[in-house]
Amino acid sequence: MDPAASKSVKPARPSREPRSTLYVLGSATMAALVLGFTIFLLVRGFQWRGALAELRAEPGIEILSVERVGFFKKQLLGLRDPLAPSAENILLKHNIGPHSAEVVLTEYHSLNTPYAKQREEAEAAKFDGLRDAVLKAVGEFADAATKKREEDLEKITQMLFEARFPEAMKTVDLEWKEGAWYAKGELYAPEREVFVKESPAYLVEGALDFDQLVDLTASRTSTLRQQIESPDLFSVDLDDQPVHLDRMVRLVKDYDLVCERSGLDRPRLQLELVAADPSPAMERLAAIKKSLTGPGRLPADRFLADLAKPGEAGAPARASLKLVLLPAP
Repeated sequence: MDPAASKSVKPARPSREPRSTLYVLGSATMAALVLGFTIFLLVRGFQWRGALAELRAEPGIEILSVERVGFFKKQLLGLRDPLAPSAENILLKHNIGPHSAEVVLTEYHSLNTPYAKQREEAEAAKFDGLRDAVLKAVGEFADAATKKREEDLEKITQMLFEARFPEAMKTVDLEWKEGAWYAKGELYAPEREVFVKESPAYLVEGALDFDQLVDLTASRTSTLRQQIESPDLFSVDLDDQPVHLDRMVRLVKDYDLVCERSGLDRPRLQLELVAADPSPAMERLAAIKKSLTGPGRLPADRFLADLAKPGEAGAPARASLKLVLLPAP
């Protein structure tokens, strides 16, 4: 053989063994699972953002916090007007079922909402019906004072109270029990003071107990103050937007309405920053104050100068911001 020809012949490469079908199938399955899980998380995030936005837009529902209670489950804490739609139904509209959300909403009666107007209309209808019943009772029991029958005395006394305290009787019920009267319900402080002082003169018989007559001024101002001063205004939602600002405006206006009904001066407002070093948080504070005092919101002249306080020993290092109510000068 020619030595030159033998040198030009290259040795054949060994053939590569094909990968097994099981390996290829396993790799494709794993890639599909990872892709599917990623898409699921993205879709779930959009669903939660939409659900929380709709919940916060509902005037009868206040979402105070959203906390994780598992990898795929969240807990929603807040308040709900009994006339407002169910938070669970709103979540289901966004494909979020009870296995993914635990909802804990405390019942409360909202103010300046369509549901508050519905309650007022229902109370007005109830009062009209009661007034008609009283007028009918006047004719049917004109001789009740002389007969002194207990049932007649009850109707006559109710009639006298409806005539003397028509507004108070919208929220106060009188119960005749074992020879004594019990006032149950709620009144703002000025109305309650007049009612307690003057009502004994309108009793045909028996005494009147006021232990179950709630001072609405004290109870509502206390509740609203707690709701206003508790949240951290630096809290943000899933889109990094402040979650409490719209709610703060509504709560302050509710507090002002209570003051108006009670003959009280509206309180002054102050933003209180708690931080070891307040400087980095001042820009966020200014943005929040600008949002609170925007058109149709809270007057800027009601705000006192912002207050910065150092955090207490052992407190979390991050800054927090609260809205506090201060007595009017």
